[in-house]
Amino acid sequence: MFRLRSSGGLVGTAGGRVDSLAMILLHWAQVPAMLPAHVIAAWLARLPAQRSAALARDLDAGRGLENLTGLALLAACAQYISLPPLSLLGESGGGKPRWSDGPDFSIAHAAGCAVCAVAPPGVAIGVDLESADAVDPESLRLVTSAAERARIYAGSLSATALWTCKEAVLKAAGAGIVAAREVEVEGAVGHHAGREYHLKRLDFERNLVLTTATTAPVSRSRIVRAAASTLFDAPQIGSRRSSA
Repeated sequence: MFRLRSSGGLVGTAGGRVDSLAMILLHWAQVPAMLPAHVIAAWLARLPAQRSAALARDLDAGRGLENLTGLALLAACAQYISLPPLSLLGESGGGKPRWSDGPDFSIAHAAGCAVCAVAPPGVAIGVDLESADAVDPESLRLVTSAAERARIYAGSLSATALWTCKEAVLKAAGAGIVAAREVEVEGAVGHHAGREYHLKRLDFERNLVLTTATTAPVSRSRIVRAAASTLFDAPQIGSRRSSA
């Protein structure tokens, strides 16, 4: 569980759902060791053809359940807010999945956990998740500034926390990982391509570090642990939007 407790921020509530968010909505779950073939097929059928084919290749190669779990977490967020269907997912130039008409979101996974963060309207978001000891300071030498390395060696910021900040910023920006050197982290703010990103670093009990980056400050969060046993039973999303 997160050490940070969730706070309010749902607006326009009706039957447990909301019309918009005034907060970060964050769902997380354990990644299952396996799923029945018919469940995987049903979820792949929800996706655009190109994304479905790419994910199917990953699953055939023995990987990909992390990404599928992330998409299931995204669908689970439809319990709280109207979302377009997964079939309308596109991607940014950097490969980040996104809707052209829907809230921004970001997916990450590490150490058997997956997480999906959905931002308030008009706010871009990135999330990264890593094991607390996953990153060695020396491995970041080519993508960090002297000031950032000084903070690591002074003990004010771990190498893993710094890396999650950088990757969260890149995801919010829709940029590729090759641009990590261009991200400068100063306290609770990340800088990239002339823009500021507001950072929140959270800790899991299971020795995981999670950071979100948003293009505007968002003070409130709702954190939900999804039950892996029912996560993949989530209904199709987008029905509320189409009936409005």
